[in-house]
Parts: sequence; C-alpha cells; structure tokens
Amino acid sequence: MKYHQTEEQLFARWAARARQLRESDDITKDGLLYRGEMWFDGFNQVRKPGDEEQQWADAGVRLLVMTKELEEDDGWDIRGESGRVPSPRLTCRTAQRFFPNLELWVYGLMNTPERKVLPFGKADNATRLQGFYENAPIARINCRKQSAANGPIQKSLDNYADLLAEQVQLYDADVILCVGGQGVMVKFLTRHVYRDLEQYNAHVWFSPSTGVVVVKQYHPNYNVYSRQEMYSGMMRDYQAFLKAYPAFPRHR
Repeated sequence: MKYHQTEEQLFARWAARARQLRESDDITKDGLLYRGEMWFDGFNQVRKPGDEEQQWADAGVRLLVMTKELEEDDGWDIRGESGRVPSPRLTCRTAQRFFPNLELWVYGLMNTPERKVLPFGKADNATRLQGFYENAPIARINCRKQSAANGPIQKSLDNYADLLAEQVQLYDADVILCVGGQGVMVKFLTRHVYRDLEQYNAHVWFSPSTGVVVVKQYHPNYNVYSRQEMYSGMMRDYQAFLKAYPAFPRHR
C-alpha cells in the first residue's frame, strides 16, 4: 500500500472541495508520520520520509491518533513533526505540554505485555517516551485541515465527512486514540465509519465487526488533571477491555 501517495491524492480532493465551498484551500497535511532522517529546517527539528510505510505494514498494533485541528492559522505537514524544542541542536527534550502527554499515552497503549498496562511510574520516562514516539509506526490526522476561522468544528466535519472517513479507513488501524473535542470525534466515527461502535467503559469504544478499538482522552494540553490521573484512568479502562477481549488485536 502506497499510503503517502494516497494521502496526497486525498489532500488534493480536500483542497478542491474547500474551493467549492469558498473556504481556505491551505490544507494541513497529515497521516502516516515520517520516520526518516531528523534535520533542522531553520525553524524546527523535523523528519524526512523514511520506511514508515513498511513499518506500518509490519506493525503488531496499528495506532491512529485523531486530533481536532491545529491551533495556528497556517497549516503545515504534521507528518514531519518531531515534537522537539525549536533548536538547531538535536536534543532529547520535547516541547510544551502537548507532546509529552501524547507520547505517554501512545507508549502506554502500544505497550501492554501479557495484556497488562504499565503503571505511570514505570511508563513516565521522558527519554524513553520520546525515543519510542519518534520511531514507532504511528499515524496522526486532524479532523479539520484548515484554520479554525472556517467556523465550528461540526460544520467542517459535515462538509468533509466522506473524505475524513476515507482517510481513517485508509490506515486500517487497530486502536484509534481521539484526543480533545469533547467526544465529537467518537460521534463522527460512529456515524460515518464504524456504525456498530459501542461504548465499553468511560474511555473505550469497540466495533465488533471490524475489531477496532477507539479510546477517548482529554486534549494533551488539558491541565485540570495531572499527567498521572489522565494516564492512569485511560489505561485502567483499556486494561479492562483487553481482559474482556482476549482476541484483540486481530490478526491480518
């Protein structure tokens, strides 16, 4: 499967739809995260394309992260994001609150030896989390690929529902981590992609016909609860699901 080629074709159709709707066609590109060389582009440390397509094909658990939108007005290609601090020096530090939390959640969901979850104290190691996130096969997509100035997120989901559903299905993920959006992403997936998606507990939904698990979590910048509270609550519910469904993940 040529994922990046298919992504580019979808972005072109997304931009064409935007022009028809008289919206911005400055599309935020996203999808299968690049796993090639790290380099400094003059502003940030970014990644070049690598062997991520083969890694995804070989992955034991495929994880797709769904975020609502970019906070900035201008889009960029998040497939090349590193999450590292803007500096020409290669560093083992991640920036802000967003990436440290996202790295922690991704690490927990993709590391469940013998169907057990790693407690927060063992999982929360900054160097290990960043190293894992930068090398693991991960896909990440934004529900809205234009500026938030285009109106409410629901309007964008309605206008581009078929294209977003097509992109979600492209990756054939095992776990979809929905962060932020107050449940709007789970509702979208239920309505447009996995119509038999049913809630298992506070954090977990499951589609019996496809074997896909959807996990809902707060936005990574959310600061009402601590890192430990957000991680532990999610992983407790995920472990409950794993124990109830020993056949997960499905075999391809």
